[in-house]
Amino acid sequence: MLNLNKVLIGMFLFVFAVSTTVAFGQEMPHGKWWYSRHSSEKLNLSDEEKSKLDEKFFESRLKLIDLKSAVEKERLQLDKLMESETLNEKAVMEQFKKLEAARANLAAERFEFVLEVRKIIGFERFQQIKTTFRHFKKISLKKRPEKMRGAMGRLPE
Repeated sequence: MLNLNKVLIGMFLFVFAVSTTVAFGQEMPHGKWWYSRHSSEKLNLSDEEKSKLDEKFFESRLKLIDLKSAVEKERLQLDKLMESETLNEKAVMEQFKKLEAARANLAAERFEFVLEVRKIIGFERFQQIKTTFRHFKKISLKKRPEKMRGAMGRLPE
């Protein structure tokens, strides 16, 4: 049992270390936000900038498909090892490292796209996107309980 606790603690620490990169990537809107009339007008994006964003988005999405698949494969292998009646701690840890490496590759690709966006639109407009996205995210979180009431009836008080 003590060895399993060490495995779980190690997993937690590694995930925590990688999560800072993932968190930064989550400060950006998803999808082709540059085609939103509001975003395009507010940021005054040129057709050339939109075209560059499209190109980088497509390249990134192609890579993300493969990287997400790699994460799923590594997760499946880890599940198989963990479900074995006899626990091979060394094999579990090695597989966990492979899974975390696959997750880190996925996070790195997402972050690389954010870097490309920053290079294309520059500092000031990049800051505008982050500020606007945080604002919409806060509004969305405040409205979430209202949505839950509508879907599930009244929330318990």
